Amino acid sequence: MAAGVVALIFSFFNFYKNPFTDNGISAWSSGLFPIATLMVIFVVIMAIAVALPRFGNVGLPDLPFGFSWNQLHLILGFFAALYAIAFLVVSKGGLDFGIGFWFIFVACLAALVGAVLLQREGSGRSTPSGPPPGPPTA
Repeated sequence: MAAGVVALIFSFFNFYKNPFTDNGISAWSSGLFPIATLMVIFVVIMAIAVALPRFGNVGLPDLPFGFSWNQLHLILGFFAALYAIAFLVVSKGGLDFGIGFWFIFVACLAALVGAVLLQREGSGRSTPSGPPPGPPTA
C-alpha cells in the first residue's frame, strides 16, 4: 500500500528535468501522460485492492477477469516494474531523471516485490499448519 501512495504523490514531481534550466515535467504532463502514468496507475490499483478489504471491510469479487487477486497483483506489479526499467534504457532526449522518476521507480519495484510476497503467502495457505500426522495405527 505504501508503494501506491509514494507512486501517486511523486508522480506530480519532476519525472524528467532539464539540466540547463529548472523546468521539469511530471508523469502527468502531455508528453508522458499515457505511458509514464501507467506505472503509477498500476501501483495505485494494487494499493487500493489491498487497502479496501483490510481497512474498509469491502468485499472484492473472488475471480475478477478469471484471475485471483494475487495473480492480478503479480501481473500489475510486473508490468509496472517493466515500464519503470524500460524508462532507464529509452532515450531521454537530453533530459535528466527527476526525483519523481526515482521514487516511482522504487515504488514499482516495491510493488512487484509485494506482489511476489502476496503470491507466496497465498500459496502457503493451502497447506495445513501444525505437525504432520503420525503413522496410521492398526
